[in-house]
This record gives sequence, C-alpha cells and structure tokens, in this order.
Amino acid sequence: MSARNGVAVTGLGVQSALGAGLAAFTAGLRAGVPAVTFEPPADDLPPTLGVAARLGPSPAGPPPGTDPATAARLAPLLRRATRSKRYALLAAVEAWSQAGLPAAPDTDTGHAAAGAPAPETRGLDATRAGVVVAGGNQAHQLYQEMGGKFRASPAFVRPSYALDLWDTDLLGTASELFGALGDGLTTGGASAAGNVGLVTGLRLVRDGYLDVCLVIAPMTELSPVERMAFFNLGALGAKLVQEPAAERSRPFDAEHDGFVYGEGAAALLLESPRHAAARGATPLARLLGGAVLLHGSRLSTPSLPDEVRVMRAALADAGLDAGQLDQVNAHATATPLGDEVEAEALREVLGPHVARPWVNATKSLTGHCLGASAAIEAVACVQQLRHGFVHPNANLRQPVPAAKPLRLAGRRAVEAETRYALSNAFGFGGINTSVVLAAPAAP
Repeated sequence: MSARNGVAVTGLGVQSALGAGLAAFTAGLRAGVPAVTFEPPADDLPPTLGVAARLGPSPAGPPPGTDPATAARLAPLLRRATRSKRYALLAAVEAWSQAGLPAAPDTDTGHAAAGAPAPETRGLDATRAGVVVAGGNQAHQLYQEMGGKFRASPAFVRPSYALDLWDTDLLGTASELFGALGDGLTTGGASAAGNVGLVTGLRLVRDGYLDVCLVIAPMTELSPVERMAFFNLGALGAKLVQEPAAERSRPFDAEHDGFVYGEGAAALLLESPRHAAARGATPLARLLGGAVLLHGSRLSTPSLPDEVRVMRAALADAGLDAGQLDQVNAHATATPLGDEVEAEALREVLGPHVARPWVNATKSLTGHCLGASAAIEAVACVQQLRHGFVHPNANLRQPVPAAKPLRLAGRRAVEAETRYALSNAFGFGGINTSVVLAAPAAP
C-alpha cells in the first residue's frame, strides 16, 4: 500500500428518504426497501414526474447527541433556512457531533476577537478546520418561487434571497455554526459533486492545509421546470409505468429506463490521522484516495475509456490494486447507456478479478439524489464496511448483459466482511470521479 494512507473519516451525517439520520439510514440499507413513492404531479405534467424518493418534513430540532451549545446555535438557523439548506445543516451537525468535535466559541462572530489566539482550548485550531460544500445550484424550487413573487410584485421578493441564492450561503453558515475558520469553498460537479467535494477535502487534509475538513453535500431541490427538462431529455425513468413506484429505480436491470429523482443530503468529517489520534477520536473508516478526470464533453454521454481511467487513477492514488477491492458502489443511475458503459468499465478495471467484489447501487433504494448522491453513497459504503454487510440491488431481476460477469448484490442484504470499497460518480459535463474507502483496521 502507498505510504500516503489517506485520511480518517471520523463523522457521518445523512438525511435521506431511506432514513433521516445515520441509524435510520443504515437500517434502511439493510432492509433494502426502496423509498420511492408516487404522487400525481400538477395538471398537464407527465405522470413520470410524480415518481420520486421524497424527504419528509425536516425535524424542528438537532439530531440526537448534538452538543447543547451547537443545538442552541442551530435552532435559529433552521428556522430561516431554505429546505435544501435545512437538511444539509442537519447532516452536518450529525457528522460534527459524531466526530466529537467541540462547539464553536460563544461569540457574536463565531471566532475569537481580533488579534486573539486561535481557540486551542477547544481541542481544535479553528484556523485549521475547513468546510467544503459539495454541489451547486441546489434550491431550484426556491428560485421558481421567488420568480413567481417577482412577477406578482417585485416588492414581495425578500431581501434574504440575495444571500440564499449563492452556493456560499451554506458555506458561510457552516463556518459560523462550527467556528471553522480555515479553507472553505464550494465544488460543483453535477451528479459527481459529492465525490468532487470528497477528493477536494482529502487533498486539503492530506497535503497539510487543514487538520479537519467537513464535506457537506446539500440536497438538490428540483422544481417541476428542471424535472420537465430531464423528462424531455429522456433521462427520467418510470416513463410508461409509475406503480408500484418502489420498483421503478432499476440499476443494471434489463427493464431500466432512466433515473428516479431522490432527495437527500450528507456530510462526512475528514481528519488527519495524527489529529484524530491526538484527540482520541476513533476513525469510522479511511478515505484512501480519489480522482476527478474530464473527458472533454459538456453532454451527458458517458465515456468508457475515461471511466476506466478514473477508477484506475483512484486506485493508484489509494495505493491499491483492483484485485484488493471487496465492494464497488456503482454510479448506476438506471439509464440504459450509463449502466451498460459503467458495467463494461468495471469489467475492464477488475480484469481477472471481475467476480470478486460485490457490486451494488444505492440509487435502487434512494433514487438519484443528484449533487448529493455520491456523498450519500460514500456514507453507505462506510456503514457497510463498519457493520459487515452489503446492501441489496433492490429491483435487480434480470441483469443487463454487460453486468452479468460482475458479482452483483441480489435483492436481499448479505453479511460480508469487506475491507476496501470503490465508489463511482459520473456527472454531466464529462466529469468522472471515483473514491476509495477502507475499513479502519484494513492494512
């Protein structure tokens, strides 16, 4: 293995239709019952738009185990947050709390007075704690609502919308909430945004710029306008049959016909192994390596050679061979061309080990959560590594020919001791990404 043995993952947070909070989400992965439902869309819209994995009402309070000081700071932020931002903050607080990191200083600005030393008494140098927001263009429904208010009367547009519309609003709010004063940025990446954020956070910590990096992947909240655009593109599934809705997301299955929209947010706390050890934190997993590569196209068409290239680059960055993989979390959106190309790419990367690692697709359970999907799937990988199971491919009955040589997970969870997992995500704009995760005890 490479001497660059990655960074520690010390905290996780997730909000998903499959389960709100880490415990419920993990139970949902094991149960393997898709969270997709059908609600008839507004008049004159295709029924397909009503098939989705929807988050329920967000909790009014913080996740269990939240430090009282952080909970007090969170409450007013939740009251005035957009829906996308609210779920992102809940996931972020869960990850921060699970990592056992301290609450921000109790000051008006979230950090010490000008000229004062960093708050080392917290056990955390705030200037070496950073935030990466993995994703952009999150609150489309909000944009539509504000457009409607503007058309009715420009005076109805609330002033705070000037802050809400920026991707950096969540970045600044997280910095304020946790007292993180180090590097901070937002990373786009369409459906690969979560992995782009994780690779960015990995590099910031591994290269010594930060001790701690909170990677937050907010919910991409689509309005009917964006969903109609995906329908017209031919990308949405459930085109001819909407019920039973739970069976409509079908990665790698011969009856797949497009992705099912899902709602969700996730957060992962990345930390240098030295910093985690110094404060007595127990790593949940390690992020060993990752890669982000382009294939020279603005379109949605996948590229077989570049999917192969990015998986190999991620493995090289992690210091692993393909034959060491125990699990692959596939991007697998249930679009026919995308599934076929990824299956062929996996066959090429795995070579003689093609039947060794389990291959599953979290989107069969959660739908496609777009910008947050890769981060949610990274959380799923960590939980499977930690708890010794492989979640099912819920709706896989007849695999497409390209996927048949793979060791595809069945329709029930299986107990399996896994050490190394590869997680793929490919986004519009020719963005190809892979990350490699390891159980904390893996050599």
